[in-house]
Amino acid sequence: MRRFSYLIALSSVLAISACASNQSKSESSAGNSGSASSHEQNAGKASGACRSVGEGHKVNGKGKNDVYMCKASVALNSDEAKSVLNPNIKVSYGSTGNTTLVSRQIANMVGKSPEESCQRAFLSTVKRFQSTAVQRKAKSVRLVSYFDKKTVGGNEYECHVATWNSRVVLKGSLH
Repeated sequence: MRRFSYLIALSSVLAISACASNQSKSESSAGNSGSASSHEQNAGKASGACRSVGEGHKVNGKGKNDVYMCKASVALNSDEAKSVLNPNIKVSYGSTGNTTLVSRQIANMVGKSPEESCQRAFLSTVKRFQSTAVQRKAKSVRLVSYFDKKTVGGNEYECHVATWNSRVVLKGSLH
């Protein structure tokens, strides 16, 4: 029993020293001796494509659920969009037709700013609509944000950022 306690204590000391070592490396590489998280540091370098609008609904009052409104045009014109989206299926954002579909996609948040993660989730959702358009022989998709069954058109989509991922829900029609 004493040996087991010794092993637990030793592993705790090693884990704490490893965390301290990693923290000091990340602070020196970022050039920041403050205690800001990587998300906060990345948000400071952001291009302004997303803006925080507060907290969303939390399940049982727990967890992180920050709501961001992001510009669809910035995401659709990004280098990432050019590399992942199908150029043969036209994408328009801001309004839909009569018959609509809904898709929700999640992107990994680890090591990314909210803007980067929201853009990745948005583009994944657009790509899903494009895949459906190809299957149904459509030539274009028209999309709007549809989080919590509330439609947001114009040039913005709603993105919910949690601790480990970000989520985007879009409603769209195929044409």
